[in-house]
Amino acid sequence: MADTGAEWNQVKRKGRKLRHVSKPVADEKAPSDNLQPNPNPEYSIGDLSKYHGGVTRKFEQSACWQKLERLLDSALSSRQQLPRITRAVCLGTGPYDPADGSSQARWTAHMQTAAFCAIINTIRSKTNQEIKCFIQEPRFTQIDKEFCSKLDLEAVDSPAGFDLVDENTLLYAIHLELEICNLAMRKSLPTVFIGTGLDEWLRVVDGTKERPGHLHRFFKLEDNYHKLPFPDLDYIFSSTSIYLREDQQTHDVCERGPIEEAGKEEVGQQDTEKKGDEKTESKTKSQSLEDQDTATKSDIDSLRLDKLVT
Repeated sequence: MADTGAEWNQVKRKGRKLRHVSKPVADEKAPSDNLQPNPNPEYSIGDLSKYHGGVTRKFEQSACWQKLERLLDSALSSRQQLPRITRAVCLGTGPYDPADGSSQARWTAHMQTAAFCAIINTIRSKTNQEIKCFIQEPRFTQIDKEFCSKLDLEAVDSPAGFDLVDENTLLYAIHLELEICNLAMRKSLPTVFIGTGLDEWLRVVDGTKERPGHLHRFFKLEDNYHKLPFPDLDYIFSSTSIYLREDQQTHDVCERGPIEEAGKEEVGQQDTEKKGDEKTESKTKSQSLEDQDTATKSDIDSLRLDKLVT
């Protein structure tokens, strides 16, 4: 990543992994990275399709998907009224043919995309809902975009993906920076959010307890949604949670329901129950905070996540 002068926290993770998390800024603008697609792509659409097929088979055979599938099945079947999802937006998987030739980055991009597709197909089969899928990645080449269409994913340019998120959207944002998540949810909280949860942000971002304004959307998610742990696979989905809205109420007035316990025994990663006083405190904070979105489109175009890569 280019040095833009922005401050970064280097956070130690299990297995000697590192995660870099940008410190929040007052206007929620993400650091500029001047990201560009690979000017000399190596792989054809056929090459990408063949490679992706192999990755998808690996994912579907993994313990991660077995646990996640049971988790989704239990969570969806236990709902008296399933949330309405009309579209799904996948943000920032990374390019399928990275300019630096990184095999790990390539593997991660395909694996995260395979998981996204598997999740959507499961929800479709359980709810009989028609879900239109979109994907946004600033470093996609034209070949990447055409490959996405083979997966029934419509590739859009930034910031179109952010603008698509509304109260009937599943937002998939694995390991995205806090600023990008806030921009994606600036108009509305989605029906389902899959990404880094509040507990993780409170641990790794300096100053958030003193300056919770950057986390007020996550406080709302924590208070008004069922939170499920996302099983990890070689750190590709580390520190990821699923926030699922129970019913058709709007994101501002939905009532607090019991935290979903389905799949907790298999995953065993996160305690999803919160003490009553913690709920009250976080909800009071979230309701008292005003939206601070002032980012311009030129700022949005240069946004980028910092991936968890060995």
